[in-house]
Amino acid sequence: MYAFPLTIGIVVSLATKVAANCCVPSQFQASIDTLESLSSVRDKRFIRLTVSYDAKFKKTAVHAIAETEEDQYDQINDFEAQRTYSWSRGICHVQPLGPFTPACIPADAKLVRKSFLGVSPNTWNLKTYLLQSSSDLQYFGTIGDNCIPVELLKTSTKIPQPDGQYMWMFYNVTMGIKDRSVFTPPKFCSQKGNVKRNAGSRSLFQQPFHIFGK
Repeated sequence: MYAFPLTIGIVVSLATKVAANCCVPSQFQASIDTLESLSSVRDKRFIRLTVSYDAKFKKTAVHAIAETEEDQYDQINDFEAQRTYSWSRGICHVQPLGPFTPACIPADAKLVRKSFLGVSPNTWNLKTYLLQSSSDLQYFGTIGDNCIPVELLKTSTKIPQPDGQYMWMFYNVTMGIKDRSVFTPPKFCSQKGNVKRNAGSRSLFQQPFHIFGK
C-alpha cells in the first residue's frame, strides 16, 4: 500500500523537457480527495472518491462521497460492453461509451518540476508534467515511481478565475483489484422505471483521466 501526504516536497529542479511516455499501473484502487470550483454560486465543492482502475479488462469504477446527497453517486465504465452506468438516489443512467484509452503521460507532455516526499533515506521521487494548456486553463499531473498517480490539477492564473477548475489528490493507492464486484452494476440498473438511457450524467473519474491519457 502507498499511503502518503500530498504536500509536494522541496523543488529540486525545473525543466521543460519532452516527457518519456509512461502509463499508470494496469490495475489499482485508490482514494481521491477532490476539490472543484464550479461557479460563483456553488464554489469549491469537496468530494471524496474511491476508485478502481483496470486496464487489463477495460473497466473503471468510482464511488463518490460528498457533503450533500446531490453530489453522491456511483459510476461503472465498462468499455468492453461500451456502456456507462451512473446511479444516484435510485435512478440509474445508462449511456454508450467509446473506446478505452489507458491513463498515460503523453509523449509531448512537458516536465515542469521534480520534487520528493518524505525524509532521507525514506523519500519518494515525484515528477509534475504540464499535460495540456489552453488560453484559460492548464492541466498538470504529478506522478511517483512506476507512474503511480499523486495529483491532477486543472487551474488558471486568470483573474477572475474561470469555472471548471479542480484538484485531485490520490492516497491509499493499492495494486490490483481486491473485489471484482466493484465492476458489477446493481440490479436496479436493468429494471424498467429506474433506468434513463442516454441521459446526461457526471463523471468526475473519467474527465481528468481523459486528459491524463490523451
